[in-house]
Amino acid sequence: MGASSDGNEDARTNFEKMRDFVRKKTRRPIDDYYDWVPRPGTQFCIHMTIRSIQTAAVVGSVLGPVSALLMHRTDKKDLVEAFRLGGLHGAMVGAALGPVISLATCKNMNRVRKFQNLVKSKFDQSQLWQDHIAIASAAVGYMSNGQIGLVVGLDLSLLFAVITRNW
Repeated sequence: MGASSDGNEDARTNFEKMRDFVRKKTRRPIDDYYDWVPRPGTQFCIHMTIRSIQTAAVVGSVLGPVSALLMHRTDKKDLVEAFRLGGLHGAMVGAALGPVISLATCKNMNRVRKFQNLVKSKFDQSQLWQDHIAIASAAVGYMSNGQIGLVVGLDLSLLFAVITRNW
């Protein structure tokens, strides 16, 4: 007599079905939304990181030429290089600080508050479009003009986000 795996699989399947049924009946209403959004903290972190990269790239691309002017480097090539380097360094700082900022923001939040922030950012179509436009404009800028295109793409996407926020 060989061991039949069909009987064990049926028992396991019935047990899993019963466990899922009990889980669904005993869950809080907020847990139903987690089926739509399984990891709100991670998605909030991604959103915050994109925003911090955009903001830091703009700050870097403004401070780069300002610092070049203060060092009396007024040649056009030097200013463009300062713009490019300032924007890239700013984007790198934003990429490093984005998860830290979101961790500090989420540290004292409970599960419901994290979910509320995520719903606000995930189901708000304007914010979703702004995040997608930031990634797309940085990618298209980099493919078309290299590093300077990346910085210009990030700067323009933040400008677009600020302009369209009130509409």
